[in-house]
Amino acid sequence: MVRINVSLADDLFEELKQAVPDRKRSRFIAESLREALRRKQAEKLAEEYQAAATEIRKANREMEGVIGDGLD
Repeated sequence: MVRINVSLADDLFEELKQAVPDRKRSRFIAESLREALRRKQAEKLAEEYQAAATEIRKANREMEGVIGDGLD
């Protein structure tokens, strides 16, 4: 496990203090960060999928003309 120091806005820290007991804050922050990173990774994968799908559709459109050539 690694210890780090982070800075929080005063109002955010006050909310954290009110919502999460003293000895549970590190776990809460770690779990929240883990979930945020999962969402970020899912967003990245969705963007990559959309880019790949666009390229595949483009290639399919280009191939439609080639596949039909000479079949008459």
